[in-house]
Amino acid sequence: MSEDSTQDKSEQASQQKIDRARKDGQLARSKELSTAGLLLIGGIAFLWFAPLFSEFFSKLMSRQMQLNWSATRDPSLMVSMFAEAVLDMLMVLVPFILFLNLVLMLLGLFPGGFIFVMKAVMPKFSKLNPLSGLKRMFSKDSLMELLKSILKISLIALTMASILNQYWSQLFAMAQMPLIRSIETGMKIISLAFIIMGSSLFLVAALDVPYQRFAMLKKLRMSKQEVKEEHKNSEGSPEVKQKIKQIQRQMSQARMEKLVPDADVVIVNPTHYAVALKYDVNRSSAPFVIAKGVDHMALRIRDIARKHELEVLEVPELTRAIYYSTQIDQEIPGALYTAVAYILTYIMQLKAYRQGRGKAPNALPDFAIPESLRR
Repeated sequence: MSEDSTQDKSEQASQQKIDRARKDGQLARSKELSTAGLLLIGGIAFLWFAPLFSEFFSKLMSRQMQLNWSATRDPSLMVSMFAEAVLDMLMVLVPFILFLNLVLMLLGLFPGGFIFVMKAVMPKFSKLNPLSGLKRMFSKDSLMELLKSILKISLIALTMASILNQYWSQLFAMAQMPLIRSIETGMKIISLAFIIMGSSLFLVAALDVPYQRFAMLKKLRMSKQEVKEEHKNSEGSPEVKQKIKQIQRQMSQARMEKLVPDADVVIVNPTHYAVALKYDVNRSSAPFVIAKGVDHMALRIRDIARKHELEVLEVPELTRAIYYSTQIDQEIPGALYTAVAYILTYIMQLKAYRQGRGKAPNALPDFAIPESLRR
């Protein structure tokens, strides 16, 4: 077996692998969160509707108990009364049950969101393998489930003990209460038990939600070889290449928007190329390029320069020579020092002339560009 196939999966899962897992229905779900939420919301709803339920059930029980001896000897009448009682109960309970199912469905969306994958609901015969079952039985996940079960049982036991201790006298007094009040009291006690249990189980959910996320990401970890292969495949994807180019263009344009206003001069050719030059004695010993571009980018550099009242000079051969020979933040070649120095001097003289502090500068000459730098 090769070394690559035996190395540990120590690398974090890539976003591509997480997305593939999600499409396969592998989400970080927390049953504890759903259970806690259902108990809490169901308990509150049950407490809210307790007066309505108690009144309905007391009337139902009173009506069913008002049977005479002859009615009990008539099977068809008994069946009719039973069917009527069941229908009445369904009319009251079905909306409440549907509400609880809706709550359970909504709670199931957190965390992870909604996704339906047929593959996830298909039977997996590999789960019937006894060896796989033994491995799962002694896995870290099983240990975590055991700890959660112990914690849940402890919380439920404490909740029941607290409820019984607080309402013990009322539970015994229910036998002496009127029927409607007895039912209402029982429903309120049950509702409070659900609310307290749901609230306490949120402690378990608070531990389970991050654990499920951690366990899923750990399960999706990749080996170094898998990371290399996925990176290689991603680079070959036309969509990824296009996205990378788009991001690079956006970053380049953002950088250009920020730096061009700081240039001393922008030279162009006259529409296809543009180079923004800067000379700062505190930074470098020679002028350097702070932005450059062709076509659309060149026009954008020219627009930014004019917006900030920078000089834009048409020097075609020099512009092309600097564009192809010099990278951004790089000093211009020594062979072009004289030409660029002449341009910077021209800019200073032009500014002085416009401010009334000197005469108009001479027109720019045709600069001699070395053959090796011509484009």
